[in-house]
Amino acid sequence: MRPRKIIPETPVTDFLNSYPNKKTRENYRVAITHFLHTVCRSSRSGKFAKPDVLAVRYFADLKNGVRNHFHDLKNYGILLTEKYAPTTTSLYLSLASIWLDENGYPLTRREKFRISALLPPPYPLDREVEIKRSTFRAIYNALPEDVSVLFLVQIASGMRLGEALALRKSDVDWDGERVEIKIPADITKTKAARTTYLTEEAGFVLLEYLQSRRDDDDRLFLITYHQAQKSMRDASRDMGFTHEINGRKVGVHWHMTRKWFISRFSLVASKDVAEHLAGHEGYLSRSYRRYSKKQALKEYQKAEAKLSILREYEVYYGLGGI
Repeated sequence: MRPRKIIPETPVTDFLNSYPNKKTRENYRVAITHFLHTVCRSSRSGKFAKPDVLAVRYFADLKNGVRNHFHDLKNYGILLTEKYAPTTTSLYLSLASIWLDENGYPLTRREKFRISALLPPPYPLDREVEIKRSTFRAIYNALPEDVSVLFLVQIASGMRLGEALALRKSDVDWDGERVEIKIPADITKTKAARTTYLTEEAGFVLLEYLQSRRDDDDRLFLITYHQAQKSMRDASRDMGFTHEINGRKVGVHWHMTRKWFISRFSLVASKDVAEHLAGHEGYLSRSYRRYSKKQALKEYQKAEAKLSILREYEVYYGLGGI
């Protein structure tokens, strides 16, 4: 593909508008803006310029032979490896490359290989805290009461934090064999409604919490996303689970509840059911569709002992403290 002779007035905005998904647009916007500000850093006038303005100047320089997009991407990758984790480096570089390609400046196969050879493997630098029952129990006991209930619900259901915080009391069905949570489509990441369940311990603790409240608020949880995140950071620090690696603080975080749910569930029951209950995109698969709602619940009940963390339920299920 030959470089375009006519440079569009808004090359960044035009590109972003071709993606309907808001999160995808934002990822591209951040990466492209960072690339432009990095490669144009020598220009004082371009330091705070808008992305479209910088892009027009940049494409003019490419067209006139002042710059070379391969060398710019290579140098950009080197700078990223000095400041960012490998996963971030790989993401930013990939998105910037796609944007340049779409605007008529592709990389050859050899150039792609030469750039990738400079980069570290795309694995996180930060080593997470090992997910164990004893770790989660310590966090549960260290969290404020309302946040600890949320934490137990997350462990049992595989929901995303934002999904759980958006639930209403009316989304919980108490009449089945297990407490059932019906997650509305408008609050899910995938915009598809789904159902998940609670373990007996999570259902019991949630019911106690709701019965103790003296408010008329229909929200299942009354805390904000920010409050939940801060409480988790504080609990992780207070329990000694937070440490520093390469200048980054690593500790227990909310997404670990989803990892716990899927990994523990999959040890003894269907991984397809686990992924679907957790709302992983793409898991309305043929494999999952083999299961009726009743069969999915049976799979959940198989995994329930693995998902529970409280001592009284360890006795009930005959578990150790691992």
